[in-house]
Amino acid sequence: MDRKKVVEWWVDRLLINYPVKPVFEVVSFLQEAAEKIVDRALSLYEGKSVDLSDAVDDIMRFLATDRNFGPGDSIRLFCELRDFMADELNLKAEDRLKFGRKFEEILFTAFDAYMACREKIFELRLKEKEADLEMMRKIMDYASRSLSSQD
Repeated sequence: MDRKKVVEWWVDRLLINYPVKPVFEVVSFLQEAAEKIVDRALSLYEGKSVDLSDAVDDIMRFLATDRNFGPGDSIRLFCELRDFMADELNLKAEDRLKFGRKFEEILFTAFDAYMACREKIFELRLKEKEADLEMMRKIMDYASRSLSSQD
């Protein structure tokens, strides 16, 4: 399997909704994360035990903040990677099934990471709204005191 080809293909898929390619740092970040995921998927297939969290977390933080991708779209990208890798590895039906089962660990980790990111985003938005509300209360209190002192 041509690892570089797989990584480039998947990064292109991750950036498909962008009419203009993002800055170099974003593309580089995604390439590094994609390389980790491809390497760990191969290690899983070979029966090795690997930690998936950091590799998957990087991609999911990007996808969870991207308005172009919903939860299903984000997980679908991982499914597309699984299928593309299986094709590139020229896996027969039985081996493809084995690879798919091993890759499910990545899918489950990706889903958990996506949901954790979305929960964090929700919490941050809630805190922002609470801060806005508190600021409005202070403005109203100040305005009320200013009006009462003028009387």
